[in-house]
Amino acid sequence: MKQSRVILINVLIIVALILIGGVVAYYWTQSYDYVSTQDASISAPTIPVAAQANGTIQDLSVAVGQRVSQGQTIAEETVTTAPAATAKGSKTTAATSGTSIVNIVAPVSGYVATVSVANGQTVAAGTPLVTLVQLSKVTVIANIPETKIRNVSVGQSATIYVDAHPGVSFTGTVEAIQPTTQSFFSLIPTAATSGTYTKVTQRVPVELSIDAAGYSLLPGEDAEVRITIH
Repeated sequence: MKQSRVILINVLIIVALILIGGVVAYYWTQSYDYVSTQDASISAPTIPVAAQANGTIQDLSVAVGQRVSQGQTIAEETVTTAPAATAKGSKTTAATSGTSIVNIVAPVSGYVATVSVANGQTVAAGTPLVTLVQLSKVTVIANIPETKIRNVSVGQSATIYVDAHPGVSFTGTVEAIQPTTQSFFSLIPTAATSGTYTKVTQRVPVELSIDAAGYSLLPGEDAEVRITIH
């Protein structure tokens, strides 16, 4: 009976060691062969469309979510033209001003993400009217810890998981690595001002292409990225 118990204990110890060894080997392989992060999301080019002159918005013909084609009229703007100069020697004492219609068109094909004005609203030149997003050109932005970024380079392949599509793995490629950390352009400085300092691992944004054929990906959706480095 004692011998059977000893054998059972030895078997359990061996099994436990094998399991522990397998777990250690798995995580070592993951850290050696891949750089992974869950701090990632879908991105896409956004194009603001602005008023071309001081005027009044008329016939705003798009809504959020609508698809527009390059060159399509988004709105018309009524612009007041400056009075013409009075000719020298003319008996006319005042010149009349006029109005003209300016067509505001989509510079690219895409979807309307925001509408910032309404019909009848007076705007100044440069005022944002709508924002377009190009869903046909989605990418992934992965924020890689500074301790691992040295292992990442342009051209490496990646496996990408998007929360909106559970169970689906997408392929991608590292296209660009930002030459600064994520916080470099932060409006709030990270330097300590109270005499205390807590060191935080910085993250470097990395842009990846993604093969999303057959799937609809929306900017802002969460993703997980695993970049193959060996």
